[in-house]
Amino acid sequence: MKFGLMNLFSDYGGVPQQQIYREVLEEIEYAEELGFDSVWLPEHHFSIYGMLGDTLTFAAAIAQRTKRIKIGTAVVLLPLNHPVRVAEQAALVDALSDGRLLLGVGRAYQPTEFDGFGVDPARSREMFLESVEIIKKCFTEEKFSHQGRFWQLKDVSLFPRPVQKPHPPIYWAAISPASYELAARMGYPILRSPVFGGLDDTKQAWEVYHQLFAAAGHDADHLDLPVMAQTYVAETDEQARQDVGAHAAWYWRLLAGIVPGAPGRRVEQGYEAYPAVREAMTKLKTDEDLLQWGTWFGSPEKVIQGIRPFIEQCGINHWLAWMRFGGLEHKKVMRSMELFAQHVMPAFR
Repeated sequence: MKFGLMNLFSDYGGVPQQQIYREVLEEIEYAEELGFDSVWLPEHHFSIYGMLGDTLTFAAAIAQRTKRIKIGTAVVLLPLNHPVRVAEQAALVDALSDGRLLLGVGRAYQPTEFDGFGVDPARSREMFLESVEIIKKCFTEEKFSHQGRFWQLKDVSLFPRPVQKPHPPIYWAAISPASYELAARMGYPILRSPVFGGLDDTKQAWEVYHQLFAAAGHDADHLDLPVMAQTYVAETDEQARQDVGAHAAWYWRLLAGIVPGAPGRRVEQGYEAYPAVREAMTKLKTDEDLLQWGTWFGSPEKVIQGIRPFIEQCGINHWLAWMRFGGLEHKKVMRSMELFAQHVMPAFR
């Protein structure tokens, strides 16, 4: 069992935006000191929901401030980036970190991001698949050309070469059933989150993925299979509730307003699952609702009890604790990390 630290880089309005990046870097350095195995970075655009538009640049900064911790992307949005540039940046981070990059990729889901880059979301799955193919060629072939639907490339060679062989591990973000099925058939590990479904949905999706993975001749039990969830630990349940309640509610309201199917947000082919997810989000009212959906907070004992069913039933061997959400103060996030490392991690190691 491994443990990672996830950040979204949201702006709650309480501190200057540049301070958020400085504080997150301090949290990442502390995570390495506490024994966390990995840190994960998202890519989002045009919203205070997530203010990290260039995950691999920030990953390079982390590589220079840490020595051991793995550096993951969750995720690079491939339809919004040129695949050769992604491969070049990823290889550089892998070199700077001496082989610590974990390359998570996805196809994006927010309508405003597609609009801002002038990309048709209806083509995102095809763009994603072609991009993955090109990135793997960059990593593994000395020189290649490519004639695809979206990219035409001639005599491409990658420098520097990635340290990890044959290449840094590539993870697929999986939310829709089609994404689970494609990743399983093609043999890719998946990045998941109960943010987009509770225990039953996460368990059902895992069972489908595991069966399809085995049917395709792969062994899912030897994969690194991370899941990301809001996780906050305090000395007591009451203290955690006081610390987290308003910040968790702020996040859910914000997310419910930007996913496909939200007011003014269209639903393209391939994104049909999101309106139902959004409807469920709007019904989250109480602390218990949050705990059932994908937010774990409380004393160490309560957090252990809450995440155990997911680890035992959903094929999870890498828990990504997302501790900085809403406007949680930096010092409270650091204390939560400390309690998580001291009490929760040993319960599952």
